[in-house]
Amino acid sequence: MSEPLLAVSAKDVANRFGFYTDEAMQRPVGITRHGTTRVVMLSFKEYERLKRRDREVIRTEDLDDSTLNAILTAEVSERSKALNYLMDDSEPG
Repeated sequence: MSEPLLAVSAKDVANRFGFYTDEAMQRPVGITRHGTTRVVMLSFKEYERLKRRDREVIRTEDLDDSTLNAILTAEVSERSKALNYLMDDSEPG
C-alpha cells in the first residue's frame, strides 16, 4: 500500500464507521485518541500481505548440517563492517 495514512479521531470513526471502512480499502486509516494514533484500520488484503511477511523462527538444533555450517563460516562484508560504529558508539572509519 503506497497511500499515506489518513489520521482521524476515534469519535469520527464511530460516527462514520461505514465511510472509514470503505476508506481503509484504499489506504490505511489511523485512528487517533487525544492526538495520538493508537490503531490502524486497513483492508483484509493488506493485512494478509503483511502476515505473509512474518518471519519463521527455526531453532539451531533443527537446522541441517550444511545450513548450520554456512551460518557458522559466513563472513561479514566490508560494507557491513563499516556500520559497526552504529552499535558501539565509536566513530566511522
